[in-house]
This record gives sequence, C-alpha cells and structure tokens, in this order.
Amino acid sequence: MLFESVTIVISATDESVSLIKTVDTVMQTCSPSDIDSFLIVIPEAAGAECLEAIDLLKERYPEKVRKLIQKRPFIGGAMRDSIDSTLSSHIMFFSADIPVELGCIPVMIEKAKQAPDTIIKISRWLEKNSFHGYRKGRKLFNLIAQKFIGFLFASRLTDFTAPILISPTAVYKSIIFRELNFPCLLESVIIPVRAGCRFEEIPAKTSPRSEGKSKNSALQTILYFRTALRVRLTPLKKLYKVYFS
Repeated sequence: MLFESVTIVISATDESVSLIKTVDTVMQTCSPSDIDSFLIVIPEAAGAECLEAIDLLKERYPEKVRKLIQKRPFIGGAMRDSIDSTLSSHIMFFSADIPVELGCIPVMIEKAKQAPDTIIKISRWLEKNSFHGYRKGRKLFNLIAQKFIGFLFASRLTDFTAPILISPTAVYKSIIFRELNFPCLLESVIIPVRAGCRFEEIPAKTSPRSEGKSKNSALQTILYFRTALRVRLTPLKKLYKVYFS
C-alpha cells in the first residue's frame, strides 16, 4: 500500500490550551499535505473551554479540523467512532493532554511514509529517563506489565500500554473491539500483534498532563491484565476480520 495522508485522531474532554498547542505544533512541523485532518473526538459533556478551543482551531484551519461528538460511550466508544469516521490511508491516535513530546509526531509520519504497511508506535522504554513525573512504584508496575505482556504474546515490543501510533487505517477497521473503557487502548496494540502486523517503535518521553483530569484509574489499569489474557486465549478470527495465517 501507499501512504496518502493521515487522520490524526485527538481525544479531548476538558483540555483547551494543550489541544491548541498540539494542532498548531503539528501544522508547523509537518507537511500539511500529509495530514488529511485532525479529528477531535469529544463526549457530549465536553467542557466549554474545550469546545471554544475546537471552534478556534476550525477557524484557524478550516480544511483540516473536524469535530466528532462520540455516540458510543467511554474512551473505547470514542476510538471506535473515530475509526468509523476515518477514510484516509492512515490513522494516528493521540490525546489532547500531550501525553508525550510532540516532536514524535513528524518522526512517526515520516517513518509511515517510508514503511506504509508498518505500525509505527512510541515507546517510553527505548531510552533511559523517558518517564517524567512517574512515581517509582508506578514505573516498576509498568515495567512488570510490559514484560508480562511481551512474554504472553511472544513479542519484542517494549511498550504495549502507550497506544500512540500511526497505522494503516485498514488495520483498525479490521479489529473487533470488545472493551469500551481504558483496556481498549491495550486491545489496539495486542490485537494487531496477534494478527501478525509489523511494528516499529520509536523512543518518546512522557510527562504529566498540564491541564484536565485523567479519566483513568488504578482499577482500569489492573483490568489490562484481564484483557491481555482474554485476547491471548481468544481465536484470532474473533478478534480480527482479516488476519494473517
């Protein structure tokens, strides 16, 4: 396949300054012709400042910014709705709270242009000192989770729980998602792993959010293990519509 353009899906709820910074930075550092659109996905209860930021961005980039009010619930519903609304050759997932350095986005797009069949995703474990604002216990738990999932899926990926990636859109239209809450983010990585999709990781540094409140919780994080086991034990034909033998 060829890389034609990418839809950058940005999930937002109560972010405004970081949302504007994300779109502005990408437009300044990437070729506009590579970007089909920024698809900003919000719930019906999105904050007023977030809505104002989207309106400002639509005025600033009228041919590039789209707003999508999700119909399905929770973050998993937002992901599914965004996939259904994407028609470009590639899709990228990001969030408005700037979870990693924005400089990774042009790098990912360039790599996708060079290897359009490959899923390019970030990893916080490829380089030292990539976790900023992480408690030691949380970082250790993250490392244990990565090692466990890597063993479970016989994969050399180093970061399964950071779903910031760029992929052929067809891959995500083929996934049969089951999770509606945060474990859907793990599904978005491990189901393509099981389907035999090619991956390439690039290093990225993460920092605490500067605005808005996290919607994740310790319980949702623990449920990642249940999702990993379910996906590993489920026949591939029940996870992926077009899969590799």
